[in-house]
Amino acid sequence: MKRISCIVLMYFLVIGNVLSQSRQTFFTGFFPEASLTKKLSETQKVNFKIENQHIVFDNRDDSAENPQFSHYRTDIMGFFDQSLRPGISVALGLFHRFQEGEDGNRIIQQLAILQKGRSLRVNHRFRTDQTFTRNQPLELRFRYRLSVEIPLEGAEVDPGEFYLLSSAESIFSHKGGEYEIENRLAASLGKFFNRKEKLEWGVDYRTDGYLQDGFRTRLWAKISYYYNF
Repeated sequence: MKRISCIVLMYFLVIGNVLSQSRQTFFTGFFPEASLTKKLSETQKVNFKIENQHIVFDNRDDSAENPQFSHYRTDIMGFFDQSLRPGISVALGLFHRFQEGEDGNRIIQQLAILQKGRSLRVNHRFRTDQTFTRNQPLELRFRYRLSVEIPLEGAEVDPGEFYLLSSAESIFSHKGGEYEIENRLAASLGKFFNRKEKLEWGVDYRTDGYLQDGFRTRLWAKISYYYNF
């Protein structure tokens, strides 16, 4: 309970900080997601994932009621993952986004490198992707994410135990002749039920608009469910 209280406190501290800066766009809400993974062989697996983002506060529209509960976007994606050797894998993914206006489609290429220490797991994820949206220029992105998983009850995470997961990701994009940078920070408390299931509760903090007009901050209260079969 103390760990969950710390995550909730972090969430509201960030809200207070961004609300004190009236010049930037800020919205916050809930971010549930579910991930299903099927192992095909010792070196191959497929993954299906769905994400939903729902806004509860938005300072972009003074006429909107706050708090509110409005759909922002829904993403569905599928990946085929090929292990090259222990700790290193490549993946190819397809992505579709439902959002206001035009939906978007994306192709994703990924390289993941996992490093295991005595009491933590460090994951490096490199991605490139290409997003296609009707009546908009092609968007090209390069992404790098560093994540660290730390067990809270021993040297490794066993069934029924909790762990902490933190990550930092930078995204460099090019669209219609313009460049942009996005940064994402996330912290979660996870519960590893067994080899098939785990659940994570956390906060996801995102900023962009560093190079173009319109600096944005988004803060999501996130819950993630994972199932392997």
